[in-house]
Amino acid sequence: MKNYQFLFFLFLLISCTNDLTIFSDCDSPKFIGCCDGGEFSVLTFNRSEAASLNSTLRVIQETDPDIVGLQESFGFGLDIATSLGYCYYGYEESSVAFLSKYEMEFINDNYIRIYLNDKNIINFFNIHYEPSSYQPHQIRDGQLTTVWEIEHEAEEARRKDFQKLLTDLQPLIKDEKIIVVGGVNEPSHLDWNIETANLGLNFGLEVDWPISKSLQLIGLNDAYRNIYPNPIQFPGYTWTTNSSHDEIHDRIDYIYYSGNLQPQSTSLIGPDYLSDIVLDIYDSDHRAILVNFNFQ
Repeated sequence: MKNYQFLFFLFLLISCTNDLTIFSDCDSPKFIGCCDGGEFSVLTFNRSEAASLNSTLRVIQETDPDIVGLQESFGFGLDIATSLGYCYYGYEESSVAFLSKYEMEFINDNYIRIYLNDKNIINFFNIHYEPSSYQPHQIRDGQLTTVWEIEHEAEEARRKDFQKLLTDLQPLIKDEKIIVVGGVNEPSHLDWNIETANLGLNFGLEVDWPISKSLQLIGLNDAYRNIYPNPIQFPGYTWTTNSSHDEIHDRIDYIYYSGNLQPQSTSLIGPDYLSDIVLDIYDSDHRAILVNFNFQ
């Protein structure tokens, strides 16, 4: 494993071109025996830019994940990593940050490789797409009235960012372990389906939301929906913890996976009865998601 540490730091010295980028190695990274299967946990958390450091720390302390994809980090990630002993990658101007108990290799600002051991490597992506054009609000406000308009507007709003992710995923999807986490500010076609529409949920609409549909088509699985396939019984709302009377609650934060990974359990973390793990101090307007994985 020492070879990985040397190569990792050599790679950073050669490739780092952003003076604001910070890499922090953990003192004693975890390592799963190379001949065994194992388990690890992943947390995705849009902490909300207004959330306090103490509130954010509490979420991670209570769930103790092995790997964290943090959104709206903006420098907080390094403080958390330093306090809790995680390896870290991120920079102050970026929304996304990576924290890991395993060694990491930087690929680009949204993509790292995580070394569970010499033979099991996770291609880990952390994404955060801006909410500047949020279709459920546009539907509520009468700006979009047909399914075609909704799907077209969603595709146009996030096409450029999402295409970058698809380009990175393309050479990996067939043979490698992949995890994609983050907040895309777009619902899932697995939630806006014919069953929910027939009950009058989601404005009575069945929508093939482009991001979730595209990720499914290329072979990625939605961890929460894998464990809880019924969106009526388990809506899994991550947005929002606010209680405004006209707010639309939906699932817009995700953990996707592929390869020989098996999600074993998942939990929503938040301040209320819609959360599986309830915290009395919780500043974010998004619920976090924790997934425990097994691999062979």
